[in-house]
Amino acid sequence: MNRLLINTPQNVKFEYKLASLGSRIIAFSIDYFIIICYSILVFSVLSNIGLFKNTDSWLISGLYMLLLLPAMFYPFLMESFFHGQTAGKIIMKIKVVKVDGTRATIYQYFVRWVCTIVDIFLCAGALGISSIIATRNAQRIGDIAADTAVISIKEDMAIQQTLFSEITKEYTITFPQVMHLSDDDANTIKEVYKKGYERKDYNIILALSNKLVQLLDVKPQMRPEEFVDIVIKDYYYMFRDR
Repeated sequence: MNRLLINTPQNVKFEYKLASLGSRIIAFSIDYFIIICYSILVFSVLSNIGLFKNTDSWLISGLYMLLLLPAMFYPFLMESFFHGQTAGKIIMKIKVVKVDGTRATIYQYFVRWVCTIVDIFLCAGALGISSIIATRNAQRIGDIAADTAVISIKEDMAIQQTLFSEITKEYTITFPQVMHLSDDDANTIKEVYKKGYERKDYNIILALSNKLVQLLDVKPQMRPEEFVDIVIKDYYYMFRDR
């Protein structure tokens, strides 16, 4: 299972590509490389200012631990402020979401961070990796506890091809009402549609579909994403020679 299937309350089916184990390991490695570099930097600065020559070991240890707090809370803080992504996840184009595909909460990020102690550090990552491999939605223990999953946000080539594929001469227009749209309308529709898929946000697609239904005064008997895609193709086919 490498996909997270969501059926929304509006009966819109969305499919999220789950992040691969390799991409998650690389993202984790990048993040903890940053943490280690920060820790070494703090140690070097304190050494250069001669703090470690102080005979009060408790003062030195307390100050050093205080300065290491940002590193300790780094995964939790990054995911909270960057909507499910750390530096490593941004580079690898993956992110944490709820299992229903929506944005996770700060509490869920916190639960994932706390559980890192169990499924990564206490057993050298073996428990976390085993859980990712064994569970349906590729969840480590922290994900199971927080009800989250990690998805890939790399642009899907199939969607890219759908948006920008050439329309054949045999193409038949389904909604002639698109003639009432302007070039600006069509370009905006295409950009919003593309953005909805890039963000994995079905609410954007659904809102766009509902707006087009009202604007064109049609009753499409198809899924919202199919309807929007056909409207885009109809428009560019109708005005292809203009």
